Amino acid sequence: MTDPATLERLQDWAEVLDDSTYYEILGVLEICDDEALREAFRNFALSFHPDLFRDTPAPVQAAVRRIFQRGTEAYRVLGDRELRIRYDMGLERGKRRMEDVLAPKSELPPPISLRSKGLDELARSGGAKLAAQKASKLIDKGDLEGAKKELEKALSFDGNANQKLAEQIEAITLVLYAGGGSSG
Repeated sequence: MTDPATLERLQDWAEVLDDSTYYEILGVLEICDDEALREAFRNFALSFHPDLFRDTPAPVQAAVRRIFQRGTEAYRVLGDRELRIRYDMGLERGKRRMEDVLAPKSELPPPISLRSKGLDELARSGGAKLAAQKASKLIDKGDLEGAKKELEKALSFDGNANQKLAEQIEAITLVLYAGGGSSG
């Protein structure tokens, strides 16, 4: 992935990232519907997911993470009707990001970088912890479909009231969608 054309494209993206709107980052029109937005993010993720650049030098990895995080931020904001309206209003005033409406990074799960360690620590009940341990092993093996099912079991054991497990399920769903797998 480190051919000169790819490196040049990454450098170009990094240079214009702060001046780009969320619509420009994902390559969609302001009137796009949810389906067009999902497809645009899927294409974006297939080009910029950090896992694709695992074997590149640290500066390249840092640039890719920054680009991917911004694309994920764009998808989160544009995919939420209320946030999108607020973003569009801010955009009219020249504001290109919604940092003030997003949770602090410390409260977010790793951005689509799946946790495999410590999932059982997120679970509350014994059954949930066991299912979360199985999910960790499945993530390590690359079986995201199986991991998602185990995390859904864990969430169920915790009475469907465990936000941190729900966020991990959402992250897996997004990775599966971005990779062309099933999302439901």
